[in-house]
Amino acid sequence: MLLGYQIMSLTPRPFSCCCCNHTQATPAGSYLLSTLCDEPLYEDYYEIPCPMVACTNCSHVTIHPLPSEVIDGIKRYFTDGHHWESHGMNTAFSEQSLDENLTHNPGLWERFHRAKRQLAFILSQVDVPDNAKILDVGSGFAPFLYHCRHHGFENLYALEPFAEICRFLNGQGIITYPMLVETFITRDDLPQFDLVVLSQVLEDLIEPAEVLCGLRRLLSENGVLFIEVPYGQHHNPYSRSLHPHFFNETSLARLLHTCGYQPMVLRTNRLNGVDALVQKAIHFVHGRTFFQQRSTVQEILESPLLKYLHPYCWRPLKWLLRLKMNIMIPSENLTAIATR
Repeated sequence: MLLGYQIMSLTPRPFSCCCCNHTQATPAGSYLLSTLCDEPLYEDYYEIPCPMVACTNCSHVTIHPLPSEVIDGIKRYFTDGHHWESHGMNTAFSEQSLDENLTHNPGLWERFHRAKRQLAFILSQVDVPDNAKILDVGSGFAPFLYHCRHHGFENLYALEPFAEICRFLNGQGIITYPMLVETFITRDDLPQFDLVVLSQVLEDLIEPAEVLCGLRRLLSENGVLFIEVPYGQHHNPYSRSLHPHFFNETSLARLLHTCGYQPMVLRTNRLNGVDALVQKAIHFVHGRTFFQQRSTVQEILESPLLKYLHPYCWRPLKWLLRLKMNIMIPSENLTAIATR
C-alpha cells in the first residue's frame, strides 16, 4: 500500500545540510522509503514516497522534509528486531552456533565476507594494537567482531538495538549495549574505544552529525573511526530502504571535518567492466521477478531459486571471475577512515 506524501504530517523546519550546515538545496527527485513490505512504517503503510534534495554546497542528498511518523517508524523497525527477522533470523538462532547465525542465508553470508574484507582493509591502513577496544555500531550478529576475534583481538563490544541478539552475543563473550546509538552516546559510563566501526549504519541515522560528534568523545587519543556507506543507492531503480541520507565523497569528507575528525582515507568502490554488466543483469531479473511481485526481504531470502543459485552458481562464478558484485547487500560503497 502506498501512502500519499502530501497527506502526512511534516516537521516544518528549514533545510540545513547535516554535512556542511549549508542552508540552500535543490530538488533531487523522490525516493520510496520502504521496509519491502515486511513491517509497516506508519499505520498500514509499508512504502512512503518522500522528496529528496541536494545541498548546493557539498551535493549531499537527503530526504527533506522527513515525516515525523517515519522517524518513529525507523527507530521502531531497528529496535524491535524486525529488521533482522526480515533478513532471515530464525526462531532457533539462540540455539545455533555463531558460525551458523553468521552465514545461514545469502544475505548474512555476504555480510560475513564483507566484514572480513573491511577488517583486512583497516589493518592495511592503520596500526591497531592487540589490546584495542573495538566497538561495532549496529553490529547485528557481529561478523566484524567475529573476524576480529579470529585475528587475535579480545576486547570486543557490540552496539545493537535488538536486545535478543545482544543476549546471544553476551554468551559469545562479547560486551553488548542493547540500545540505539543516539542513546548510547549520551552515557557517561563508557570506556574509550580504539576502533569504532559504522558499517552501513550512518545512512540510517536521522542526525548523523550528532552521532559522530558523540562517538568522537568516546575515541581514545589515537582512536580510529571506520565508516562504510552505500554509494549512489538512490540511483538504483529497485532500491528500497530506510535510508534518509545518500553520501558522496565531498559530503562525507565535509561531515567528518564538521564533527572534528581528520580523514586519513576516503575512497569509493565503484563497479565497472564485468561487474557492472552483471549488476545490470541482476537488476533486470530482479525487476521482473521479486520487484514486480512486491516480495518481502524474507520471501526473497527463502525463495528456492535464490537458495539454490547463490551457493551453487553465484559463489563459484564470483570466485572464478573475481567479481566484487553482491546480490543481497550494496556492491558500490564509500569508505572512510578518520582520527579524532
